[in-house]
Amino acid sequence: MKDVTVNKVLHILNENIETAEITLKNLEDDLSSIGMDSIGFVNIIVSLEEEFDCEIPDSKLLISEMNTAQKIIDILNTMHEETLEHEQRN
Repeated sequence: MKDVTVNKVLHILNENIETAEITLKNLEDDLSSIGMDSIGFVNIIVSLEEEFDCEIPDSKLLISEMNTAQKIIDILNTMHEETLEHEQRN
């Protein structure tokens, strides 16, 4: 898995949610309330998985689990840390 950067996540979100601009100031805003629909959510997931070379766990593939930029960043960071720990053990 590639390193997670906030700027990359924000870029992906802004490419897929046309009605709002997500910045560092509104990481906690509910993405559904500012224009993310189910199709946009799927596009965001695919883009994140491609950008960061990962597979987001099925348990997190719910809009309620990933409805803010901060939640998305936290999930990706946790996945990255787990990947690093796994690599260090092997």
